[in-house]
Amino acid sequence: MNTNIFNTMVTMQNQFNMQVHKEWHKQGYNWQSAIIAESGELLESWGYKWWKKQEPDLENVKVEAIDILHFIISEQIQIHTNVFGIEQKLETAIMLTSNKFRTIFETSFDFETDIEKNIDGIIKEDSCEKLHQLKSLFTNIDMTNEDIYIAYIVKNCLNKFRQDKGYKSGHYVKNWNGREDNAVAFEIANEWGADDELFDLLYNDLNTYYIENVYSLKGSNHD
Repeated sequence: MNTNIFNTMVTMQNQFNMQVHKEWHKQGYNWQSAIIAESGELLESWGYKWWKKQEPDLENVKVEAIDILHFIISEQIQIHTNVFGIEQKLETAIMLTSNKFRTIFETSFDFETDIEKNIDGIIKEDSCEKLHQLKSLFTNIDMTNEDIYIAYIVKNCLNKFRQDKGYKSGHYVKNWNGREDNAVAFEIANEWGADDELFDLLYNDLNTYYIENVYSLKGSNHD
């Protein structure tokens, strides 16, 4: 994965965060709590309960891992923004964050083979340990850098779609006829594959599906 791809992910994360709040990096959001929450959801999908029979949902484990990536990128941008002062342009923080991810993801190191220990490392406060354990997690669930990038684009697109359709105000419908929107989004994306226009193609398909199969059944004219 080249530097431009890392920069694309970090830039897209900043753009999405700005949709939530124009000056999100000044709000002091608790990214650690978000990371812990998503880590819990990943463990639920993995099946950490040794006292009962569980079947791992590896596909959802991958989705939750990408959610964690979103929050860690946000945390890193905020850290670098604060280092250079709130008044500093975000471009500097974005560049530094992109380079940090590139360095971590392209460096070979001895990684932890236990997914649950990966999560333990991710929820620690040390940012460098978070990144190393995140890379180790992706390795353990057989996600290549290309897989990570494509999955990131899909989830970023879905997150924007949710916001555009009223996620923050509570008007968005997340259950799409008995299926979570995540599952539908990745299913649609798989039909397109690693297309350069994946974000736009997926957004258009999500919009069509949502109007025709979700909101139309509720008798709404939501657009």
